[in-house]
Amino acid sequence: MRRTSPTRARGSMLIGVFVGLVLGLALAAGIAVYLAKSGLTTPISTPPSRDPLRAGKQESGVIVAAPEKPRFDFYKILPGNEEPRITAKADRPDRAERAADNARQDAARASERFWLQAGAFSSSADAENMKAQLALSGWEAAIQPATLPDSSVRYRVRLGPYDNSDEVTRMKSELGRRGFDVAVIKNP
Repeated sequence: MRRTSPTRARGSMLIGVFVGLVLGLALAAGIAVYLAKSGLTTPISTPPSRDPLRAGKQESGVIVAAPEKPRFDFYKILPGNEEPRITAKADRPDRAERAADNARQDAARASERFWLQAGAFSSSADAENMKAQLALSGWEAAIQPATLPDSSVRYRVRLGPYDNSDEVTRMKSELGRRGFDVAVIKNP
């Protein structure tokens, strides 16, 4: 029985890889040439447009191209291009009045804010666990640490805020169906 040396076996393997690579490239080039000659790689032409603005008009045997209509006028949609409106000073509210109105509206909205509390825990690990359970069910919760009068800390797991009481009741019932017992907290 005749044995081959490891260097000779390695050399024949390299030759085999090289021959395989050359044959693969030759086969790919042959397929590319065949497809190019058969016309399968030519781009598909689009049918002529039936739009009278884009289609050319034929006048005395010569086709005249219609002018291209812009899709939109960019400069008309920029802010600040409107004509300024001049109003009497008495018609415009002062900045102080507008700020006061905004503050009143924000205070009214803040007084109607609701949170859903899924739990209050003495350890942050338990709070993180509850937050993770809510996240796995598709709910985004936040952990809020609160210091109690006896200097202990509670970690509250809350969802919200919600501005609408109807939305709060809907969310509470949805969480209840998924096995979470939550409490409604108004303005924490």
